[in-house]
Amino acid sequence: MTDGKPFRKDPLRLIGSRDAQTGQVYFPPRPLAVDGSLRATEEIELSPQGTLYSWTRFAGAFYGQIDLPEGVRIQCIIEDEAPEIGAAYKVVTVTEPSGDETWRFARV
Repeated sequence: MTDGKPFRKDPLRLIGSRDAQTGQVYFPPRPLAVDGSLRATEEIELSPQGTLYSWTRFAGAFYGQIDLPEGVRIQCIIEDEAPEIGAAYKVVTVTEPSGDETWRFARV
């Protein structure tokens, strides 16, 4: 991971990890497989686009679950005023009021 964040820029990609033996993909990245074997995982770049699986609205913001082609489902903030299940969404960066950069998903 770069700077402790689960994403890279240029081009923008979320960072995950994969268990080389089982192929299981994780987000956020994990250093070890979850099956108790203590196998190290490898860092991978995840696809920048996925499909909205579900969403909810809370305190004026939209939150969703995005399914990526690698088989991992990501929970995230959605940049969309009318989320649509099954629609394509891509990862984008946003700058918080604090000046910190973070990521969200926006409709393609």
